[in-house]
Amino acid sequence: MIYDEWENFAGYAIFGKNVATAIADFKANAGPDLKNGTYELQGRMLYASVFDSKTTASLEDAVWETHANYADIQTLISGQEVNFRRNPEGLTPKTEYNAGSDYQLFLPTKEHGAELLITPACFAIYFPGEAHITSFNTGEGISQPIRKIVFKVHKDLFQKQ
Repeated sequence: MIYDEWENFAGYAIFGKNVATAIADFKANAGPDLKNGTYELQGRMLYASVFDSKTTASLEDAVWETHANYADIQTLISGQEVNFRRNPEGLTPKTEYNAGSDYQLFLPTKEHGAELLITPACFAIYFPGEAHITSFNTGEGISQPIRKIVFKVHKDLFQKQ
């Protein structure tokens, strides 16, 4: 997992220059009028999903998710949310792994792991195999509207270190 501000994104060598540039350019131009939908930046190897949502107000309603082939880069166009990250060991599956959509869901737990505040100025990268909860409320106890971008980066685009 990586959690940082967008001004530092280019400094992460995990993605090649073309991938990092495509992501940074898309984010920089993602204004409030950007339409909901999927935007292919490098085909299905790198794409962005833009959508309106609401935060989840209760951990009992939240689910953990993991991916096998894609990293998620979570950020916002507007609003704020809390994300959680933890090791998937010990989680109880809610669904079988869905290879077509590259995800598996797990039941909520009392141990919520690392807590991250996501705003339009920052991002969180969840690598394949890292369990995460996204779109959680920021503590007010009520659901809030958010406008999100989730970048999906296929593991074949990761730089070999």
